[in-house]
Amino acid sequence: MQNFQPRNYRIDNVELNYAKLDAPVSPFGTPQYELQIATTDKTVADEWKANHLPVKLDIDRETKKPKVPEKYIVSLKRKALKADGSDNGAPDVVEADATPMSASRIKKLGNGSIGNVFIYQMYYEVAGRSGISSSLTSIQVAKYDEYKGSATFEPIANLDSDSAPAAFAPISNEPAASTANPF
Repeated sequence: MQNFQPRNYRIDNVELNYAKLDAPVSPFGTPQYELQIATTDKTVADEWKANHLPVKLDIDRETKKPKVPEKYIVSLKRKALKADGSDNGAPDVVEADATPMSASRIKKLGNGSIGNVFIYQMYYEVAGRSGISSSLTSIQVAKYDEYKGSATFEPIANLDSDSAPAAFAPISNEPAASTANPF
């Protein structure tokens, strides 16, 4: 692995999920940009593994079993800061025609969009660990699905009357009749 030559690696026609490309996030204290890529094609997933990507099966949170059909995922990132503390810049995001995508569209890039991704890969050896690192470089969005947010509410009629739903009944400050834990 030490003889691995740094390279740009292009990954075509992938599902794009959980894009955090408009501003860095710090899930573990290090500011970074993030994108998850996915495929249901095992052959493609095997190719990703052969090219030093950490492929995982997408697991259902409730059942703790692989989703059906099986989906293979890779989480990609780009550090927001270089080792010297200077700005590393956000990954480039372009439309299908290779023109830059507007910040407002990047912010609303939704799960299930399809695109091509470039990553930069290089060998690393730090603190007794070594391997091939991958840094998200650029994304071309071929099919844009706009994130529309989570569920929205409809107006509730008659909130000011006695016919309001029980869920909207006033909360009593009286102590509970029983001290037993209702949960």
